[in-house]
Amino acid sequence: MFKHGLRGGVDLRVIIFTRKGIRLSAMVLGLVLLGIGVRTMDLTFPTITKNPETYYLVHTEEKVMAITFDDGPDPLYTGYILDVLKEKDVKATFFVLGENAKNNPDLLKRIREEGHEIANHGYSHSYTTSKFVQELVRTDEVLYELLQERTTFYRPPGGVVSSAVVAGVKSQGHVLTLWSIDSKDWTNPGPARIVQNVVNASFPGGIILLHDGGEKREQTIRALGPIIDRLREQGYRFVPVSELRNFESVKQVQK
Repeated sequence: MFKHGLRGGVDLRVIIFTRKGIRLSAMVLGLVLLGIGVRTMDLTFPTITKNPETYYLVHTEEKVMAITFDDGPDPLYTGYILDVLKEKDVKATFFVLGENAKNNPDLLKRIREEGHEIANHGYSHSYTTSKFVQELVRTDEVLYELLQERTTFYRPPGGVVSSAVVAGVKSQGHVLTLWSIDSKDWTNPGPARIVQNVVNASFPGGIILLHDGGEKREQTIRALGPIIDRLREQGYRFVPVSELRNFESVKQVQK
């Protein structure tokens, strides 16, 4: 398994999502297979833009990570997720859908009262890019009405990023937030596979993607405790995405 942080020249975590970026991805993969001067690491990082407003990891040697959940709050599953997090004394970030938050206000308030971070995932999980700003704003309004606080972080449904999304999120004063470690729990591969997907791809400064709504999430619930235990055995600790940013060791160059 390729690991993060080994020697080499090209960082596979950052590839521009354009035709040029796709060609570069193919070229880099070819060099990896040939063993020619390429930075080797786990290849599960999402292909995203290099825009500095896009946040999906931090560069750090500290063994710290963020656990995030999408698509809740869900009346069937989110409560069990919260139970596990409370038992393990872990604070996470929940990227909630405005529609679900409006329909499950008590569950939303429980997330916040137990010390977790609330972030914006749009209103209805629509993939229509022309509507995403409207959905972002609508969800912000719902969350402010229920919690009397503003959100900072926004994750687009499906992690879909375009120049319009980047500009729209910035115009609303949010931080466009993705992930760098995909549990693939959305495929329901079994709890053991979900654990393996996360642990094998782990690295300092990573953001883990899990789900507490949208589909059946029993496997995620069963995998969450072992994920935390396995990573803690390796020396990791967990913080919300807002705190993770404090560990960034590479200064962004302003252009």
